[in-house]
Amino acid sequence: MNWYMAGIRQHDTHSDLAKQGEPGSPPADAVGLHLDAIIVPGTRPAAYLDHAVTLARAAKCSLVILCSHYLHAREVKEYLDARSFSGAIVIELPPGYSHPLFNFRGLPGIKDRLPPACSNHVTDLSMKRNVGLVLAKMLGWRRIFFLDDDIRDISYSDLQRTVNMLSSFSAAGMWVTEFPDNSIVCHANRITGGSQDVFVTGAALAVDCESDIGFFPDIYNEDWLFFFDAASKGELGNSYLKATQLYYYPFANAERAAWQEFGDVLAEGLYALLHLGRDVAQATSEYWGAFLDARRHFLEATLSRADEAPPDMQDEITASLQSALKCLNEITPDLCARYVEAWRHDLKRWKRRWAGIRVMASVDAALAELGLVTTPADNPKRILHPQDRAVMTRTPGQVAIPKFETLREMAERCSAQSLGPPVHAEKRGGRRAVNPPHDHRQYRRRPQVMAAGYWVVATVHISVIYCQTAAMRIFSRGRVST
Repeated sequence: MNWYMAGIRQHDTHSDLAKQGEPGSPPADAVGLHLDAIIVPGTRPAAYLDHAVTLARAAKCSLVILCSHYLHAREVKEYLDARSFSGAIVIELPPGYSHPLFNFRGLPGIKDRLPPACSNHVTDLSMKRNVGLVLAKMLGWRRIFFLDDDIRDISYSDLQRTVNMLSSFSAAGMWVTEFPDNSIVCHANRITGGSQDVFVTGAALAVDCESDIGFFPDIYNEDWLFFFDAASKGELGNSYLKATQLYYYPFANAERAAWQEFGDVLAEGLYALLHLGRDVAQATSEYWGAFLDARRHFLEATLSRADEAPPDMQDEITASLQSALKCLNEITPDLCARYVEAWRHDLKRWKRRWAGIRVMASVDAALAELGLVTTPADNPKRILHPQDRAVMTRTPGQVAIPKFETLREMAERCSAQSLGPPVHAEKRGGRRAVNPPHDHRQYRRRPQVMAAGYWVVATVHISVIYCQTAAMRIFSRGRVST
């Protein structure tokens, strides 16, 4: 097999593998397809959920919040009460949570054979997204939208336009170009002068639960594996509507680059296969041997350009790339081929389980089946089925709570002099291009200043909300008593 030897490489864009709609899709300005729920795999404090609440209220859909790490169900419930939002299912995901639906035979054994650096970080993102899928199936929801708690600047119109694409695609995502949604290695490629695009992401993704969908494996780039089959069949859509991601500094921890490397290799290698017009059956040890060589060349070329980055970042970029290279040298072609084989076997098992999931009578019944508990809305049955969707109305005596600013807006206002003006994506050839590779303002390291500015403003804002609510209640009781 020599068909791949000339063409196999790490691609700087996969835009051709996600299509931009087809004739017959609902018009962009139409009411369009109904969205049943927004699902948020949350880890940050409750105030970060503001954007999800705003979108769910506008879409008149349910909101599912899966809590862990710095996000606790009790705090979320208090926050939602302060915003007079009742259409939410709040779930505390216990540490180490498991369920037979999410137990697979093949992948855990392969995971134990990964380089030690791939276990440096532990995340429950894949589990949360899988729970969201199964919960949607149990509640009879058809269309859901995954939204990470660090995604901002999605208008209701853009949300609806992306959901409308599910008339033609099994999944459709948005374009997170500012701050770019890339791996650490790809950030390094961009900042050192390389050409680097972004792709559809699970951070802002509409999914049709009645289509042939996969699951999210417990690995970095789990979203790329989730919609790989959709991309291979031309059923993955990209609305090319812009969403933004909260700023962070990618090179703060070199070990994260090593942790990401195996997932990055798998995802980039599988999508490089699609660029060659081949299917997953061609992902043999021979193929992976060739792709690993191409990946090594890509990393070494990026490392050789490290002096193109701003001087205060060069050492950390170099350390991150060296960490990724060290991990890459421990990844063998056989390991990649065995992972793909195990993943495909587990995917078949998942689809059999998926087909057997039955619709439950209530939210509590669904969560009991999954061994989870919830802090439900006041009337869970109002948000159970699409035909019984909740209508968000304001009752007498409620305080109109102003919308939070986004973290980016707060941080830019609080540290405008040090950060400078925000970086915006340009438009080229009818599509938004990624940020220019030599514009380094987006990588300036101000996370502490941004976080401090955010917490000051958010704390004051929440205090004002509670004071307004308390004053209104006292005033209302006074009027009743008189």
